[in-house]
Amino acid sequence: MLSFLNSFHAEVFVSYPLKAQIIPSPPPVVLTVLNSPLIPSNLTKSSSFTIYWSDFEQVSPDWSARGGSWSVVNYGHKGSGLNAQDNNRGIGRASQYYLNMPLDSYTEFYVGVKLKYAGTGYAGIALINNGLNRLYEVSINPSGSSARLTIWSFNVEVSNGWSLLASSPSFPYTQQWLTLIIRYRNLGNSIHISAEAYSESGEFLVSISASSTSPRRFPTTYVALEIDEGGAVFDDFVLSTRNPAYLAVTGLPSSAIIQVYDVNGSLVGGASADINGTASLSVVADLVTGVGDGGVLIITSNNTNCSLRTTIPIIGGEEYSVSGIQVFEGFADPTGTAATIFFFANYTGPKLGIIQLNLVSTEEFHVRLTVEYLEATGEVTFTIRLESSNTSSTPIVVMNGEIISPYTSTLSLREGSLSIVVNELFYRKAYRAELFIEYCLSNGSVCVSYPLVLNGIGGEES
Repeated sequence: MLSFLNSFHAEVFVSYPLKAQIIPSPPPVVLTVLNSPLIPSNLTKSSSFTIYWSDFEQVSPDWSARGGSWSVVNYGHKGSGLNAQDNNRGIGRASQYYLNMPLDSYTEFYVGVKLKYAGTGYAGIALINNGLNRLYEVSINPSGSSARLTIWSFNVEVSNGWSLLASSPSFPYTQQWLTLIIRYRNLGNSIHISAEAYSESGEFLVSISASSTSPRRFPTTYVALEIDEGGAVFDDFVLSTRNPAYLAVTGLPSSAIIQVYDVNGSLVGGASADINGTASLSVVADLVTGVGDGGVLIITSNNTNCSLRTTIPIIGGEEYSVSGIQVFEGFADPTGTAATIFFFANYTGPKLGIIQLNLVSTEEFHVRLTVEYLEATGEVTFTIRLESSNTSSTPIVVMNGEIISPYTSTLSLREGSLSIVVNELFYRKAYRAELFIEYCLSNGSVCVSYPLVLNGIGGEES
């Protein structure tokens, strides 16, 4: 008996524990928050190149007449303009309307002006001496259906007489608005004048230059509008140390396209920004945008349009700076299965991409958006939808704080990605919207929901 028991207790039993390792599988659909565009929120002038400008909307005491009849009329290039009629009583038996601003301290400057001439003589710009008895004239001289750009002097090369310093080849002419751009330089041993003429649409027509080395040459004291025979209307006068045919805009996204319109919607000019975010725009078609009452900038970047309306005068030759704010900022969780978006400004562009859904499996899914909750302080309006490369869903519609349509139609996610885009977002103060991104296997056997929270901060104050 004893030996039996000893034999029994000599057996050894060893236990091996079961070990299990659970490796989580990544979700088949992940979301990423897209980069927000900048909404231009302010335009400031960052330079002081303009010496004087006028759109001739009203009579100004800054000007004095030497002969001629000068009056503000309501048929300028845009708005009012300055009408001139020659009476042969000014310097050289022409008529001048000069700016009472001595320019003796400037050895170089530009003059830009628009003019519409009706006559067979000369109309343009005069550069006058301190004694108001000598001048250089840059003028348009029409003859039938053609015209020439000319540079003359009076009482300089010839005592008390006119001398032709330069004449351009002829160019096609009709009684339309033309733009003159003149560059004056006092080089000490000579006076150098160059000029360009442009059509009403801003097309370059012709250019000329001339130098005066006469002992009777003079530094320019006054700039004047001039007419010699016939009548003319002048508009958009700019006196500047920079060429008023162009203006610069800084602070833009790299490679953005910018267009400047007047307040009535007419295009003034456009250009693309360089790598530093600076664009140089030709504004020769409208040297003073509109009637000097500001304008609208349309900035296109990453296929998104933003508009900025400003009331500051937009003048050729100046440099302006655009400052902006991000439309939104968003955060996705580390697994790419939830996101929160904060909006900082209203957005009225065509569409705004905020989320991208990427497929990381070989399955096909059907995706839709639903909105479960909305709370707003003040008005909130927006639409939100899904988009693929070739189609889009019906939208969730929120209008004046009410959910009009609570879900989108379904899109297929088979390859590539889908985008979530917002349209026409407007809110007054703040809001919070809780949505779900729902995706299901194409056979409907499995469905998953990702939370998406939209928050609005700032509203119409932005």
